Amino acid sequence: MRPIVINGTVLCDNITGIPRYVYEVVSRLDKLLEGTGLDVRLAYRDDGRPLHLTGLKNIQVVPLHSVRYCYNLFVLPHYLRKNHAFFVGLASDMLMTRKSAVVLHDIRPLVMDTDRGFFRFKFWVHCLSTKWFAQEVYTVSDDQRHPSAEKLGSPLDKIGVTYNGWEHMNAVEPDESVFEKLPEVKKGEYFYALGSLAKHKNYKWIREVARRNPDKTFVVAGGADLAAFGKDEADAAKDTGNVFYPGYVTDGENKALMQHCKAFLHPAVFEGFGIPPLEALSQGAPILLSNASCLPELYGDCARYFDPYDYEVDLDALLAEPVSDPDKLMKKYSWDKTAAFWLEQIKRYAAE
Repeated sequence: MRPIVINGTVLCDNITGIPRYVYEVVSRLDKLLEGTGLDVRLAYRDDGRPLHLTGLKNIQVVPLHSVRYCYNLFVLPHYLRKNHAFFVGLASDMLMTRKSAVVLHDIRPLVMDTDRGFFRFKFWVHCLSTKWFAQEVYTVSDDQRHPSAEKLGSPLDKIGVTYNGWEHMNAVEPDESVFEKLPEVKKGEYFYALGSLAKHKNYKWIREVARRNPDKTFVVAGGADLAAFGKDEADAAKDTGNVFYPGYVTDGENKALMQHCKAFLHPAVFEGFGIPPLEALSQGAPILLSNASCLPELYGDCARYFDPYDYEVDLDALLAEPVSDPDKLMKKYSWDKTAAFWLEQIKRYAAE
């Protein structure tokens, strides 16, 4: 059976979003591979940064020395050819090789003008490579299948779905010291938001709602510091005294903030999946979500929804709306299920 090579370079980044998906799937897949005899390898660009996932027992870790752009274009493809391997790109990473399967987590750069032009160009080339070379394509919600199929020019039934999960929260110890950084924030009396700081996350909505609700407190986490939110955020913070920015938070700090928030807010206008609301649900926090993109599909009647362009929303009235118990939802979206799914695909790739 031929080797299976997963690209793990993203595991040198902070473990959020797409790196979280790769980290949780690979760490669980490693245990499932025990006794299967499958040759699965985790290759990554060794540029001096540490790999966050260590201690793998059944997956061979392969560091490949390379500079940034040479890795995907030359170094990793050469390694695949040399070892007659099948490539699995779990992090929206595609190579020009037909023996491949790729997960496109979302195609926002092709449908929204929120990223730099060069990044959009690179992503378009990446999607063309996926269209021309990938043997199989997956995304992380049914909502994403439709624009993916349209932009790739592929039949809808040729794009599969592989979901995210939440169980990583179980192993995290809440770090209550985060409240020492936020002395103005009282437990149980603030609305919390977390995510990357790209424009499609729509933090403008939180700023505008905060201005209209000076009696309410908001905490927005993400990025290294307030400047990472961009000039608009930095300027807005000067006249929005009830919004607090702790910057990048650890898993423990995030868990503590979710456990004690009045509700978790997610005003994004575009998402592939959106893990933070699922994390918040796992900690017993009510979730208030944008009614855009994949969020209503994924969270159904376990969430309360608002128009991401309506700044006059009544948060108290929204919180009073009834919701369903999230137990079935938590069983549906599971890292264990996703890892088991990939084990079956890997068995097939190895045997073909």
